[in-house]
Amino acid sequence: MSSRQPSPSKRRRTDVDDTDQRTSVTSEISISDRTKLRSSASNASRQVSPTRDIFNQLRLAKPAIICEPQASGLIPNTVLSLRKRLTDGFGQKVIPRAFESRIRASDPAGAEDIPDSAYFDSTHMSDTILDAMWSELEEIRLEARYCDMYGKDENAWCLDVVQPILRLSLKDESKLQLTNVQSQQIDGDLLPIVKNNLTRINKKADYSFSYSCRDPEVCEIYQKVSLGGPGYKISHTTDAFTKRTILFSGIEVKADDGGKKEALAQLAIWLSANLERLVRLGELVKGPLNPTDWLFPTVGYTVIGHDWFTYIAYRVGNEVHVIGPISSVLVDTRSTYGILKLCDLERRVKEYAVREYWPWIRKEVLYPLATLGE
Repeated sequence: MSSRQPSPSKRRRTDVDDTDQRTSVTSEISISDRTKLRSSASNASRQVSPTRDIFNQLRLAKPAIICEPQASGLIPNTVLSLRKRLTDGFGQKVIPRAFESRIRASDPAGAEDIPDSAYFDSTHMSDTILDAMWSELEEIRLEARYCDMYGKDENAWCLDVVQPILRLSLKDESKLQLTNVQSQQIDGDLLPIVKNNLTRINKKADYSFSYSCRDPEVCEIYQKVSLGGPGYKISHTTDAFTKRTILFSGIEVKADDGGKKEALAQLAIWLSANLERLVRLGELVKGPLNPTDWLFPTVGYTVIGHDWFTYIAYRVGNEVHVIGPISSVLVDTRSTYGILKLCDLERRVKEYAVREYWPWIRKEVLYPLATLGE
């Protein structure tokens, strides 16, 4: 496997300060001594979870962010099409038949769980290619196992497991690149407006896919857009470089004992800000528009240790819907089969990003911005 680049230090989580931990996130209710209930339990144990409460705040925000396991109400056709792309035939024909004996040798019990439909005829693949592929998969599997066994933190999961998988999925793809956004801020103007500010939740993600300026076509369009009205601000971050690029997706990582709900809240805010940026860019060049019909959906992940949860985010009017996790594409890194299913999922997401999302954003946003003011 190719050598990895040093990863920037993982940001410290400062979602809740000491003062916040000692105070309730709900408003105080006056109760007389006569009716006050006494309990030997500490007040702290009765506090409303800041992470749980954040979803209630987001539902009432502008734009409202609604996180739900199943889509309800109006579902745009682009969302249905994306979901079918991700799920149709998922997990089938993902394992070279030449790996069957290797899997049985390394994981005899797990090999019994693999359906025959997961294998494909690999006689056209050379031994060199198969050996290199197996080596990459084994390194990821073992690193994930060690992170789990020895209780390693988010930094280790990011560096040793998540990054190698994401970089592997982008091999031979020039238009997309993995971008580390751990230290980058969301443009405050794009955050949802809520009655209580969002200081209790970390308004960041760990990674995103960006359309790479190393690709000649992408680079040429970026250069033209940078001379137009909006300047370099075409993403939802404030980073000097990343704000000049179009971002797709978002990935939030936690260790295996990390907070699943907290990760979803962070991801939802990240994806919402990205959609809001695109809506504003669209209105800049087209005037008032209906996001429901115009805006394409995007994909995001929360990674909790071994487990990868996939979400689809889209706009319906002034509401952002973050749907998932999509149960039919639940994947993990506990086995070779699990990692190959994850690679299959990433391949499908990459194809959507390159073949559908990029042509749309190029035509509807970037080309008009490049000629704005002419």
